[in-house]
Amino acid sequence: MLSRKYWEALFGEVEKNRDALVAMSSKIWENPEIGHQEYVTAGLLCSMLEKNGFTVEQKIADMETSFVGTVKSKKKGPKVAFIAEYDALPGQGHACGHNLFCCSAVGAGIALSEFLDETGGEVAVFGSPAEEGVVPNYGGKAILVKKGYFKDIDCAFTAHGENETIVERTLAASMAVKITFTGVAVHAGGSPEKGVNALTAGMLCLNNVNAMRQHDLPGDVVNGIITEGGTVPNTIPGLCKMSFSIRSKTVANLQRVLKNVTNSVEAAALVTGCTYDVELPQHYHEDTRSNHELGVVMAEVLDVLKIPYVQADSRSYAWDAGNVSYVCPTLAPYFKIGPDDIICHTKEFCEASNSREGREGMVNAAKAMAATACEYLVSEETRGKVRYEFEHLKR
Repeated sequence: MLSRKYWEALFGEVEKNRDALVAMSSKIWENPEIGHQEYVTAGLLCSMLEKNGFTVEQKIADMETSFVGTVKSKKKGPKVAFIAEYDALPGQGHACGHNLFCCSAVGAGIALSEFLDETGGEVAVFGSPAEEGVVPNYGGKAILVKKGYFKDIDCAFTAHGENETIVERTLAASMAVKITFTGVAVHAGGSPEKGVNALTAGMLCLNNVNAMRQHDLPGDVVNGIITEGGTVPNTIPGLCKMSFSIRSKTVANLQRVLKNVTNSVEAAALVTGCTYDVELPQHYHEDTRSNHELGVVMAEVLDVLKIPYVQADSRSYAWDAGNVSYVCPTLAPYFKIGPDDIICHTKEFCEASNSREGREGMVNAAKAMAATACEYLVSEETRGKVRYEFEHLKR
């Protein structure tokens, strides 16, 4: 049985900050910043946290635009975290809606902090840059996890935009891999027998990957492109560069898919006589495992708020929230921000991220996360169920 003791009061606290959250989300939307360059955004978020009693530490985990804000009760209790991600897409602005849900995390954290003297415990709001895999050293949450910032967190929450509200979403593990084949460039009409064609190696690599698709498991995705394959047609290409996006349902199986790709590279190099280099990312996205017991609580919160939702689904998207879900119980819901047919990373999604419906989704997320986290703080029964599930899902 859920206590629901502070829910209405929490909703009221979020509403008190609605205008400030809306203004901040719009300013962030008007100033899109790509990964690790989110100086304006991080400054706005930190300022609002500090104004509401949080102690803020910036530039954590060796990232210029990261931060953590904390408020601690004198009364001992669990530590819950809300995660704000805030990077934009190059040339597309906030076509992923991060301007909304970084504000949701801050709004939820501030609301819950108002009740810590009664509930006990601690609230942390993490600023996590560079979620989009479009800059070097992307995956702010993966970096924070690797640096140990979630080792003392009892449960964590973050949110994202979508064309519907989904409480528990299972997402794929993924990584980006760069391949370089190096051959020998010679005149194609002069002495072609002395050349070593790097582009041929790249083409064979793609064919090898395609040949292995028959053995892929459901949910395996390997998408490769050639980013450089020669400059003029009368010269045998001496260099071929490729990029692969690799996804699978679990981290463990992702390694099997990666091995198939590296075998394909090696075989192509052997046949053509090229040398090769495989560049793996510093960090990769682990599959996202939403905690069902936290999801059950949030579903009841949404019922109270009269927000329609889907309890659970799965997609081949990838999110560095997955890395957090491997180290502590995590809930990463999606909230409706626009029409039923909008698709992420599009112009329409960007427009929705600064719309009335988008801002309503932001406020809904803050309320739902704050109330669910509060239930974790005050209910020993909920804590036990959440922890039991997490421990038995470890693999």
